[in-house]
Amino acid sequence: MEEKINKKMDKKKIILFVVITYAIAWIFMIPTSLYYRGHQDATGTMVFRIGAMAGMFAPLLGALIVNKGLRGMGWVPKIKGNVKWIFWAILVAAVSIVGGAALFYAIFPDLFDTTGSYIISTGKSAGIDIVAELESKGLSLSTYFIIQAIAAFTYGPLINVFFTIGEEAGWRGFLYPELRKGFGRIPAWIIGGSIWSVFHFPLIVIAGYEYGFDYIGAPLLGLLVFTLSCIIMGLLHEIIYDKTKCIWFPAFLHGVINAAAGLALFFWNVNSDGKAEKYMIFGPAANGIVGMIPMAIIAVIMAVIVIKGNKSKSGQ
Repeated sequence: MEEKINKKMDKKKIILFVVITYAIAWIFMIPTSLYYRGHQDATGTMVFRIGAMAGMFAPLLGALIVNKGLRGMGWVPKIKGNVKWIFWAILVAAVSIVGGAALFYAIFPDLFDTTGSYIISTGKSAGIDIVAELESKGLSLSTYFIIQAIAAFTYGPLINVFFTIGEEAGWRGFLYPELRKGFGRIPAWIIGGSIWSVFHFPLIVIAGYEYGFDYIGAPLLGLLVFTLSCIIMGLLHEIIYDKTKCIWFPAFLHGVINAAAGLALFFWNVNSDGKAEKYMIFGPAANGIVGMIPMAIIAVIMAVIVIKGNKSKSGQ
């Protein structure tokens, strides 16, 4: 048995938090997703990103309103004694994303492409000739990838943290600890991850967020797979928060994952007669069925370590 938690869970507060958070987020997400659905160009992409980023602060606002403040979340950065968790976050993201992509491309080798077709295609949709832009700066596609990879694991997360904190203050700062009071740790991971996932559903269904529109089993399978990935990621975010007692650490982990997520798509073969779109539910991103396997393994290992540690502390 996991350690008992004495404080009583406030169900009404949780429900109110979820309702307020979804309402605020979807006010931004739904209209901008609909706009993007009809304008898949540079302007549409910009509008969609603005809506998605604005929605990221909804959990923070939900916690602020329901909890009448944000105290007790660990807002003062606690670097001393927690440096190892910074490297842990980087390592977890690197192994999950690189490992997931490698596994996916090993299973689907015909979707692996070293010509940068995905990057070039993305640039064209935004009216930009990526190759010409890079050449004008004396860069090649391979050099560009190396620069992006370095940024993803260094300064990229530090920039992202000022956006991801909007989610983490709500999910890990308020929701997960509240759920643990009534359900314990494992159910809190499952319930909390599911709530976090549904938060993104309008983006997935309307705008094709993460998996596009033409993948196998769309859109239901995408919602189920994304929910599983949120449970896995939420578990890791909750553990780093519990270990550091500082909300900036899960925000950093979130920031690393967001910064590095696009690296797997650099080798995505868009010239595959529709197969790329069809199989995107499997990967190469770390929220695909195959792509999430390394992260899932890490999550299971961490969960076992934490649960065994709790049993040892309780003397069981």
